[in-house]
Amino acid sequence: MKYFVFCLSTILLLSCSSAVKDQDGNFVFSFDSITYNIGFYSSSCVHVQSFPLGSRLKTHRLVVDTAKILYDKVSYKDFGDSLVFYTDELTVTFDKHKSNFRFVNNRSKRVLLKETEYDSRTFTPAIHGNDSCFEVTHRFVSSSDEALYGLGQYQNGIINYKNNSVKLLQSNMDIVNPFLVSTSGYGILWDNYSSSEFKDSAGVYSFYSEVADVSDYYFMAGENVDDVIAEYRTLTGHAPMFGKWVYGFWQSKERYKSFEELECVVDEYRKRNIPLDNIVQDWEYWGDKPYWNRLCFDKEKFNNPDTVISRLHNDKNVHLMVSVWPGFGPETEVYKELDSIGALYEEKTWAGYKVFDVYNPKARDIVWTYLKNGLYDKGVDAWWADATEPSFREGFTQEKQEEKTKSARNSYIGSLYRYLNTYSLELTKDWYNRFRKETSDKRVFIFTRSAFASQQRYATAVWSGDVSASWENMNKQLVAGLNLSMSGIPYWTSDTGGFFVTERGGDFPEGLDSHEYKELYSRWFQFGAFTPIFRAHGTNVPREVWQFGKPGDIFYENQLKYINLRYSLLPYIYSISYKVTTEGYTMLRGLCMDFKDDKSTYDINNAYMFGPSLLVRPVFHPSSVSNTVHTYLPMYEGKIWYDFWTGELIEGGKEHIKSNEIQNLPLYVKGGSIIPFAKVKQYAMEHPDDELELRIYSGSDASFLLYDDEGDSYRYEDNVCSKVLIEWNENDRILKIGKRNGAYPGMPERIRFSVKLYSPGKSVPIIKDCIYNGDEVNVVFK
Repeated sequence: MKYFVFCLSTILLLSCSSAVKDQDGNFVFSFDSITYNIGFYSSSCVHVQSFPLGSRLKTHRLVVDTAKILYDKVSYKDFGDSLVFYTDELTVTFDKHKSNFRFVNNRSKRVLLKETEYDSRTFTPAIHGNDSCFEVTHRFVSSSDEALYGLGQYQNGIINYKNNSVKLLQSNMDIVNPFLVSTSGYGILWDNYSSSEFKDSAGVYSFYSEVADVSDYYFMAGENVDDVIAEYRTLTGHAPMFGKWVYGFWQSKERYKSFEELECVVDEYRKRNIPLDNIVQDWEYWGDKPYWNRLCFDKEKFNNPDTVISRLHNDKNVHLMVSVWPGFGPETEVYKELDSIGALYEEKTWAGYKVFDVYNPKARDIVWTYLKNGLYDKGVDAWWADATEPSFREGFTQEKQEEKTKSARNSYIGSLYRYLNTYSLELTKDWYNRFRKETSDKRVFIFTRSAFASQQRYATAVWSGDVSASWENMNKQLVAGLNLSMSGIPYWTSDTGGFFVTERGGDFPEGLDSHEYKELYSRWFQFGAFTPIFRAHGTNVPREVWQFGKPGDIFYENQLKYINLRYSLLPYIYSISYKVTTEGYTMLRGLCMDFKDDKSTYDINNAYMFGPSLLVRPVFHPSSVSNTVHTYLPMYEGKIWYDFWTGELIEGGKEHIKSNEIQNLPLYVKGGSIIPFAKVKQYAMEHPDDELELRIYSGSDASFLLYDDEGDSYRYEDNVCSKVLIEWNENDRILKIGKRNGAYPGMPERIRFSVKLYSPGKSVPIIKDCIYNGDEVNVVFK
């Protein structure tokens, strides 16, 4: 047996060619009937493609810009038994005996990841949807102490995919982004668009895809999860900034039935002094089902849209988002034009409309013409692209979604078996690029129910679909949102209180007559205030604040309290959004991201960081079940936490117990934090922030970059903005507000800062005021 193995190894070695560079800068070599293309996109990001004998790449690459220039500071050596590629950050070795790649961090000399030996890639010839292809499986060795996150959003309640599996398939409540991140300091982007699956078991994890020409993945390394996600964004596209209004409060429900009703809701918010930035018009503003999504307003109940939208903007200071769909009713003009070029899928949908072929460039032109003339030119601000999986009849579950989408058969560029997961990506890519050409004065915002790798670059946010109201489902939304965020898509939210309440799995047939549902809604509302997008939405019961009680009632006051808190935190949130755009940062953060060394955080599914400073612990049970809430506060170098509400000092590395009081969300501040607060506004751009409160939570040195700009133009890309670095020195007890960098029209020349210092051993904060005119100011606490 030993002799046989030796001979086989010798044969395999002789069959391996040395790597040569192709015209694009890829290293290409062949071994054991497989051709490998190795391309570096940075010193810490490498693309690995494996072509079985006779295969060629038929699938259009939709995620990574194929025009990207490869990184050229790569050294290569052939050692006989191995091929080795070097950058400053990585050593990538192909072992000719074991037919596998190994990725090593050059600084630590640690193996970050390696493929399994001898059987790392499997290609099985297959035919799917009359498409000749390979089913491909790729296997990697998983270390025993790593935690695995990302892959998109799923309703399985799994936070850590170590020893777990998930089907990577779009559906109403599932979002695919096949990007995996590890606490070991690396990520894998699996570049396949067909029905796929991830599995981790017995020290090996694998990606399987049903339709493939090659095995295709990107490996990227970083010192921590943030670094890896930033590398993913550099590779696939950075998330542009949204208008400041996007981070305010949105009012939505299924659905307002006239402009009159919608305007009355806005008027009521303004009358009650409840802040509001966005009012959302859901479906059927276009008329009856035969006119589904005709991309214009019905003249009976939604007449004079130009006038109404102008009034919403100028008199009521609110933005309007409308629901738009990827399909059209048979009586619409857009349907007829699309049908004339064969650009409608035959598979039926639940509402009788037909989905258009987004991969067809002529079809995209037709849809854009109607959308622009009927909605954009009327003044609509933002776009709710619903059912972009796309949704077909009975496509509510993953299984039905897969069956119905595949039955639609071919797209303009190939079989839908091959492009099962990328519809939403192609739709948002097209719309974003067209909106950008229209104006630089209004930032694009697209809200979708589906996503895929790289979609973050097209000004999109997503929500978690038509989830049902239950305490368990609320908890699942947090887990789903965290994993989507850790897969590199930074803007996420859910339907506050659940979409379905009295039906389809909703636990509350009495609706608003149920005290427990109001309690659930209150807790979900608190959670929503600390997600990137804060919105009310759902069916069965109305969702306006006053539907839950009158002023003074606990459920009314709860919503008012957290809306006001959200607006106070806008300087913090908007500054973080700048980090998202410029640094590849993540706003909604699994605890492993900030506390990697505390392995107790790896499986926590009930708490998260909102930005660098705030630990949020939503309450996922009614008070009737337990009158306490337990929160694990991670251990880190600074060791201390503060209760946001009381200022109480709490030691890290332990569980903190609070009473389950409906008005208080368990909220903690990490020691060594600076958080800016503004006065509450009725809308995000009501007035400049010329008075700010700066809260310093001592315990270690801290810094915060306070960012601001015009609020809704792309001039920030030309540095038309203001950046002020604020730093706290723990030893000297000095707060330095640095010299202002940059300016923008409407910027307040002077800012009055009220500085509050929270310190260990102090029951109340020390307060000092200062005037800031753009020059450096030091505030000394002795």
